[in-house]
Amino acid sequence: MRDQEILFRLIRSALGGQQPYFGTTPIEASRWWTLFRLAQRGRVAALTSLAVAEIDIPRDVKIPWLAEREKAASWYRYQEEVQQEVVKVMERRLIDTLVLKGTTLAQYYPQPELRQFGDVDLYFYARHDEADDVARRELGVGILDNSHHHTKYDLRGVTIESHRDFLNRRYPRSNRALEATLKKMAPSANFEVLYLLRHLGVHFAAGRITLRDVTDFYLTCRTHHSDVNWPVVQDVIKRSGMLPFAATLCTIIERRFEYRIPITFPVYIIGNDTAERVETDVVYGSHYSDDSHVDGMARLPWKVRRWFACRWKRRLVYSDSEASLLFASLTSHLAKPRSILHKV
Repeated sequence: MRDQEILFRLIRSALGGQQPYFGTTPIEASRWWTLFRLAQRGRVAALTSLAVAEIDIPRDVKIPWLAEREKAASWYRYQEEVQQEVVKVMERRLIDTLVLKGTTLAQYYPQPELRQFGDVDLYFYARHDEADDVARRELGVGILDNSHHHTKYDLRGVTIESHRDFLNRRYPRSNRALEATLKKMAPSANFEVLYLLRHLGVHFAAGRITLRDVTDFYLTCRTHHSDVNWPVVQDVIKRSGMLPFAATLCTIIERRFEYRIPITFPVYIIGNDTAERVETDVVYGSHYSDDSHVDGMARLPWKVRRWFACRWKRRLVYSDSEASLLFASLTSHLAKPRSILHKV
């Protein structure tokens, strides 16, 4: 049994409560360490600890795996506390706040604190600049403005991303029409599905998504199954050029979670091996999956190599031509030059 099959069975067990079955051949102790590290990398170590607690695996890997649960829960509670501090400050100024991803998606998990996440993403509708001014004055933070669609600041060790827009309207150009659609929809079940799908697509096309991301999309679609207007969602997906990527995620989710997302697509929209290739990338990643270790002048040639390595991914996510994507990327970086040599 392959690593990804074991990991998805652990995730399903954690979500549904049934004990996972791994066949009759015992899994070696050294392999459990590999699976643990893959779960950490996929940001599902805390979630899968629910399943690991119920199965017999070597104690030396089981103990640190179970410890991930409390670490994640402690960090979640702290992030939620900081997030609420920002939201309450904005409420006093009558500024509406929409929480993107993060604690919103966590509510779809059996235990919200087991969804591991990093930054807190907040959207203030048309009052982004005013919200940043309030944060600067009342929370005493310094605002960094190195990205097109959000500013960010650090509040007591938690990174807050203050969104101007849901998407980067400069890259790719097809984001512009989708951004207008999302602003009309938010907040709604249709918005949640479409925003999350595009968000995952952007990260996938630029490097990688994780097991947690696939789980997020599955739980979002399942939770809102009866609330989403699926024909409308499908039409937006098609017009935005995301149908191949959506079809790939649907295929993986149907195979691994036995849940069919009601998005229809021609069988030829993705190749026979595309879902397998994407799933392998999700689980293992590649040299271009994480850019946190590359900074300064070394980042520029690394980004060029990543651009060519991720071409197959962009074809799944965007309908924009390669020339259009390259031009939009260059102009976007030139407008925010710090992003050329540094992670922003």
